[in-house]
Amino acid sequence: MYISKRTYKIIVIILNVICAILGSVLTWFGSWLYKSIDDEKFDHGEKLASIVIMTLGGVLIFTAIYGTLATVFELSNMLISFAVLLIALLVMQIVLVSISYTALNNGVSKRLEKGFDELWDPLHLKPSENLSFYEEWLQCCGKNSPEDYYLLDKYPPTSCCKDHNCIKIHNLYKDGCADKYRDYVKSKVENFNILSWVIIATEFIGSIFSCLLIDSIRNYRDLRRFYS
Repeated sequence: MYISKRTYKIIVIILNVICAILGSVLTWFGSWLYKSIDDEKFDHGEKLASIVIMTLGGVLIFTAIYGTLATVFELSNMLISFAVLLIALLVMQIVLVSISYTALNNGVSKRLEKGFDELWDPLHLKPSENLSFYEEWLQCCGKNSPEDYYLLDKYPPTSCCKDHNCIKIHNLYKDGCADKYRDYVKSKVENFNILSWVIIATEFIGSIFSCLLIDSIRNYRDLRRFYS
């Protein structure tokens, strides 16, 4: 089926507009993630991830503008560069998504893992500062539940209770910190992954139509030379 050069241009421009919008959303998401981080509460890895996401969003917006200009003025060399940029961004996006899935599957942070080790260490009699930190923050108790303390003949520390008041039994947090931490990471990662797959699909389609447009422009110019 024959598709005109004009149609290809319109499709590529529309895809660039979508890329610019998605880039803006990605930049906003990275900014939100950065602002939601409390330096006292989490690893620097999350802050680095937010900066990378914001940078990627900015590059995506720039690429969309670059691609639009190349399309409007029918500049073949710029369109080739645009297609290469889209593919490079696509690869970067896939790498980031892979990292996010790895973060979900890897379980807990090193600091929390250390807290669990201290909990099960019979020589560590005092409440673990590392684990207590997460118990207060995530409102959880022990690794799997408060039962972890009872199995070790220990009493749950005040960090396991609402307002540090363990006198009332209903103040005791029932959830374990391992699951609570995974839920925290999942809440941050899920939206990013959905957005990333939409961007990956758009970049892939954009790179294909850019190549088709380049071919159409070259064919059109060859025909003009032939008949001139």
